[in-house]
Amino acid sequence: MDGFTKRTEEKQQAILHAAYELMLEKQSRFTISELARKASVSPVSIYNYYGSKEQVILSVISRMTEEQMNWIDEQIQSRVAFEHLIVNILTRKIETAALFDEVITKMIQTDPHWEQLATKGYTAFAHLIEYGKEQGAIDANLSTESYLRYVQLMQQAIMSDPSFSVSDMKVTMKDYFHFFLNGIMRRE
Repeated sequence: MDGFTKRTEEKQQAILHAAYELMLEKQSRFTISELARKASVSPVSIYNYYGSKEQVILSVISRMTEEQMNWIDEQIQSRVAFEHLIVNILTRKIETAALFDEVITKMIQTDPHWEQLATKGYTAFAHLIEYGKEQGAIDANLSTESYLRYVQLMQQAIMSDPSFSVSDMKVTMKDYFHFFLNGIMRRE
């Protein structure tokens, strides 16, 4: 790799890393100038590499989603206990909920690339469900498609509820994941 290509990659990585940190703090409410300062690059570099702040945000979310899917595959290949794996996945999801606000949610819903990534995510989740069935951790009598529809319904309910506040995302996700893991019936 030549020096120019290496510097370009380093700048792109710095931009994405800085955007992630700003998103943890401010979701979408940061400027290109703030991003440039945090990444130690010029605003022009951001526009040259990504075109807009929205594309930077979508790149961060896409990259994070890809990394999460790869991590899950690695955990399955390592034969990590399903119960441990699902708790770690849900914990990670709750932690990343802080990145999202209404603007980012709308960006994702209208981005054509996101639909492809979501499809890939559902395939990965189907693999996870099959792994859970194989380990005897979840009910093998229920179809994988039913598990997938359940998760999809949860996501659609969250995304389409006009009264839903993104600031309530962590609490809501914790509750929904409790339902997912334990059902709604009280057991003693």
